[in-house]
Amino acid sequence: MAALEHHDTAPPSEEPRDPSSDVAAECLSALMERHGVPARQQAAAVAQITAISISQARRKLRGAVWLFGEVLAITQHFGESLDQVFTHEVARSGSPSPALTSPSPTATQAAQFLVDGQALPCEVRLGAQITTGAPPGVVLAAAHDAQGWWVASPAALQARGLQGPHYLVAQVAMTQDSQAKPTRIAVVDDDLASAEALGDWFNETGYRADSFTSAAQLLGTPLADYDAFVVDLILGVGQTSHALVEQIRAARPQAPIVLLTGQLRGGVATEADLTTLLRTQGVAFFEKPVRPAVLTATIQSKLDRLANSTPA
Repeated sequence: MAALEHHDTAPPSEEPRDPSSDVAAECLSALMERHGVPARQQAAAVAQITAISISQARRKLRGAVWLFGEVLAITQHFGESLDQVFTHEVARSGSPSPALTSPSPTATQAAQFLVDGQALPCEVRLGAQITTGAPPGVVLAAAHDAQGWWVASPAALQARGLQGPHYLVAQVAMTQDSQAKPTRIAVVDDDLASAEALGDWFNETGYRADSFTSAAQLLGTPLADYDAFVVDLILGVGQTSHALVEQIRAARPQAPIVLLTGQLRGGVATEADLTTLLRTQGVAFFEKPVRPAVLTATIQSKLDRLANSTPA
C-alpha cells in the first residue's frame, strides 16, 4: 500500500497534561506490547495509526491528553475493544488486602469512565477500599459523589475533587449511551463501490453513514443532518468538488470535511485546486488508498475538539 499523506490546516499545539491520560497511555502501551510492538517503536506506531506527528505521539505516551478518536483508532487497529484494553490493565494491577468497607463484590454500579477529558458511560464492579493511598500498580480506582460513581486513575479522581473513599476496580465494562445520537457522516465518491465500502466501514464502527455518488445526490438531502463529510476531490470527468465543498462549508461552518483523491499525480486534480480548498475551507486531505481507521480517527479528533470548545 502506498504511503499515506495527511495534510491538515490546524496548527500544531502542545497537548495539556491530564491525570486521566496517564491511564490511557499505560493501557495503550500495554496493548501494543501484547501485539509485539516494543516500547521504542510505540510512538512511531501511534503516529502512523492516528495521523499525528511522532513528537505528539511521544508526548501522549508520556501522559499528554489523548483524544477519544485516537484511542479508538489504536484499539481498532489491533482488534481489541475499549473494554478489553482497559480491563486488561485492571486485571494486571492485582489486588490489595480485603476491603474495610466495600459494596458487594458481585454488584455492578453504573459509572462514568474519565479518560482524556471525557466521561464515558460504563458499569463497574468494585473491589477493596483503598485506605492508605493507591497500592503500587493500581491503574483504575472508583469514587462516588452526588452525581454517582466515577472511574479513573487515583490522581484523576483527586484532580476532580473526589478525595475518598476510593475503591479498587475489579471489573469495568464500557456501555453505550442510549441518549447519545450516533455521529452521521456523508460519503461522496463517484465510484459507487468506493463510496459504499467506506460507508460500510463507518457503520460497522459505530457511526451512521450515507453514501452518495454525486454532489446533486448529497445536496438533495439536508446538509444539517450530517456531522462530518468525506468527499472525493474528483466527482466525474474533469469536475472537482470545489463548489460542493463551498456549499457544505456555508451550511456547516464547523463540520469536519475530509477530501480524498488518487489523481493528483495523474494531473486530473491540481495542487492549486487542493491548496485553495485547504486554505479557504478548513478541510483535511488524504491521498488514496486511505486507511479507514486513520480517517476515522481524524474525523473523531476534529469532532472532539469541536465538542470541547463548545460552551456547556
